[in-house]
Amino acid sequence: PSVVLIDGVPQTPNSNGNAADLRVIDPAVVERIEVLRGPSAIYGDGGTGGIINIITRSPTEESVAFNLDLGTTTALNPFGDDSFGYNIVAGVSGSGERLDGLLSISVDSVNSLFDAEGDRIVPTNDTDTDRFGLLAKVGYNFDEKQRLELTYSYFRDSLDTQFLPDESVVDTPGLQKGRAIRIGDIDYEEEPQQVNHVVNLTYRNEDVFGSQLDFQAYFRDRQLIQRLTDLRLNSFFLDNELFSPFPDVWQTGLDATEWGGRLQLDSPIGNAFNVLWGVDYTNERNDRPLRVADNDDFDNNQEINIVDDSLTQGGPYDVESVGLFAQGTWDISEQFQLSGGIRYENIDVSVEDYRLAFITTNELPRDRQGGEANFDDVAFNAGLVYSPTPEISLFANFSQGFSIPDVGSILTSGPDFDLGSDLRLEPQKVDNYEIGIRADFGWIQASLTGFYNSSDLGTRIAIDDAGFGRVVRAPQRNYGVEATVDWQPSDVWRLGGLFSWNEGDDDIDDDGNFEPSSNVNIKPIKIGAYVENNTTPGWTNRLELLAVGGRDRSFNDGIDTTDLDGYVTLDFLSSIKLGDGLLTLGISNLLNEQYLPVSTQILNNEGVESRRAAAPGRRVSLRYRIEF
Repeated sequence: PSVVLIDGVPQTPNSNGNAADLRVIDPAVVERIEVLRGPSAIYGDGGTGGIINIITRSPTEESVAFNLDLGTTTALNPFGDDSFGYNIVAGVSGSGERLDGLLSISVDSVNSLFDAEGDRIVPTNDTDTDRFGLLAKVGYNFDEKQRLELTYSYFRDSLDTQFLPDESVVDTPGLQKGRAIRIGDIDYEEEPQQVNHVVNLTYRNEDVFGSQLDFQAYFRDRQLIQRLTDLRLNSFFLDNELFSPFPDVWQTGLDATEWGGRLQLDSPIGNAFNVLWGVDYTNERNDRPLRVADNDDFDNNQEINIVDDSLTQGGPYDVESVGLFAQGTWDISEQFQLSGGIRYENIDVSVEDYRLAFITTNELPRDRQGGEANFDDVAFNAGLVYSPTPEISLFANFSQGFSIPDVGSILTSGPDFDLGSDLRLEPQKVDNYEIGIRADFGWIQASLTGFYNSSDLGTRIAIDDAGFGRVVRAPQRNYGVEATVDWQPSDVWRLGGLFSWNEGDDDIDDDGNFEPSSNVNIKPIKIGAYVENNTTPGWTNRLELLAVGGRDRSFNDGIDTTDLDGYVTLDFLSSIKLGDGLLTLGISNLLNEQYLPVSTQILNNEGVESRRAAAPGRRVSLRYRIEF
């Protein structure tokens, strides 16, 4: 897994029962995104797959500056109507002699999405939503070397739809495209929405005994309540007595709170050696509650009245982590650079007694006992960069990652599950190897990287017969190749592309014989290409192509029930300077390609067939941004 950070604050709960980690901030306030491949000594639990750090905008250096963004989006098939949406962003920032600040407010309305055939897409958290975001920053410079900054971020994503997935789609033989069914307005006792609060305090002193000191303290609270689920039209569940304990109408959710901090020192030792060292701490509480509604109230009055909130999909539980780390860099010469790091991490897990929601008759009883567990380990990394010329760099890296699995998913195990000794809760230790080359000749930049990682106790998600994801622990290996190229043949033309291929294997029986990993865990080949032209001064046009290949390796070996189909999409982007602002026109899925993205193709059994949503068809967006 990868960790998503916003200004260094973790956004990825351990109980990652949703894919909403990137839907907690408005893109308009993002200044840049830093991606760190593979595990690192600097960041801890959960970062075995890498780090994505989203950096928000900084206050302007001017005394006062304002910005205003106005945008609209609609499908072209059908045009307007239910597919029309809009976006407004307004901000102000400024700087004084010592004090600076920023305030940005965004309002976003996303209506229904339609696929290339003109059919309404199954409602998700990305459709029929109203979003409100706020980012506030205030900073104080004590002097040229000391700065204190306080940031508050708020983002609310509210679902408002009259549609639900049509569960009766399972009655049609073969796998079908999910379809939406209109049920009208719903009166919710607890409205479907996601609310994310983040408070972040940072302090920097660039001269503490010759070192740079950085201190951070943060608090994050995420509350997610999903739309209702009603499986009474799903014959897969109705005709199978194994699923009789399932409630009929319910809402799932996520309650995740985390607070923590880190203290680090960046210390130069001589002119060629540098070490970053420190300590971090996190305290996280998670629950994935399931709220059961009164069936009669829903059938008669379209009301969702909660009658039982004692059930959970896993939890509540607490995860407490303390890490000590050091990461050094040594510039041996102009051609050689050596780096290395070490991290010690100690993790405590505490689970309260709980009543499990998703359970089958052979997994009774529903009431489960909690407990405590403790894990610790040391992880290392080392890397070497050799630059035979200023334009070319060869590199090789070895890194280890240490993380615990999604505890909430583990807690759905059978009634004989023992928190203190069950293999499924054991941490994952990953060894990652990487080798590659980077080149930058000014007019062309390119990179080629190969990687291999393995774990004696890997973590993967397997879809069971009911369509639910279950955590499986077994030896695991992953490997692949990535390549990028960017070419500027003239002042007005830019071209480039990327290639990504990865594969994986699991040894489920732990007998030394590996089998292909499921499509749930391995993504197919991806090829991207773009061409950009500065048509006139102030007017730029860009065309982007994305080709995703198919994958049948796991299907041929009987791991998956279906293979993956490939698809190709084309996007167009045009921006022109208009007055004091910038007007941008975007057309996604320019060729109106009808396809199912990988994320829904893997929903390949009857239990989740109704959620096999197609991708949006051709959509056009228009945005105007002005700063003054």
